[in-house]
Amino acid sequence: MKHILVTGGDGLLAYQLKQIAPPDFNFSFLGRAEFDLTQKDLMAQRLAELQPQVVINTAAYNLVDRCEIERELSWSVNATAPQQLAELCAEKKIQLVHYGTDYVFDGAKKSPYAETDAAHPLNHYAAGKFAGEQAVLRASPQHLVLRTSWVFDWHPTQTKTFIHTILKTAREGRAMKSTTDQFSVPTFATDLAQWTLALVRGGAGGLFHAVNDDGVCRYDWAKIILDEAVNAKLLAAAPPIEPVLSAYFNSTMRRPDYTVLDNAKLAKCLGRPLGSWRPGLKKMLAQMK
Repeated sequence: MKHILVTGGDGLLAYQLKQIAPPDFNFSFLGRAEFDLTQKDLMAQRLAELQPQVVINTAAYNLVDRCEIERELSWSVNATAPQQLAELCAEKKIQLVHYGTDYVFDGAKKSPYAETDAAHPLNHYAAGKFAGEQAVLRASPQHLVLRTSWVFDWHPTQTKTFIHTILKTAREGRAMKSTTDQFSVPTFATDLAQWTLALVRGGAGGLFHAVNDDGVCRYDWAKIILDEAVNAKLLAAAPPIEPVLSAYFNSTMRRPDYTVLDNAKLAKCLGRPLGSWRPGLKKMLAQMK
């Protein structure tokens, strides 16, 4: 039985790993206070105490706009800490699983990005995440980096996701606007958790794009959320959404407009299609009800 240490133990992905925990793995879930990514000595101490065979690092600083302001902190968590953790794990022959982001690409390709496509981060968050994933891959060929995007799922305390915001706005009767020029792939966290454990079980290493099928723009994603919420009887009717371009929001931070990831490599490794995010959305809304 493999012992797996999961960092960011209070977060969304960690919660789903806890829900699906299969009997051939023994899990330890540690929150920030117990496994602070910015404290190398503490990380080394915990690894020595727990002696896991695998570490799944779900912790990250992913408030994209705040990363532009809190640059030192975000770089520490997203770049420096994964490097230090990867090196500590490599020394002890522990496999590290780390999560990257679609934001490492600049969107210029306008077709799904493969693992072999060159990264070109446009903002500080993306630059930090790219530096972190590259450090993890350099530290050991055994380590895994899974790039993902727009991760969603039900969680007992996390209620500030895009889906929650859309539903809250609809219930309050406020006007809604959503962008038609930002494309990516919603990814169901339960699926991501299952893919992660399948890769660990199969001894895989390296870089994979771990997203569901079906890229979509923010506007269409929001419309589908509202339609499914009506089907789930969370809303009486779907209110209108005004389609706008990203420029409408006057953001000072550069964001890529197209970051759909190609998941063919992971699908081939797992021997099956990864499937749509739509069943996951229905499951999440059923749980919210």
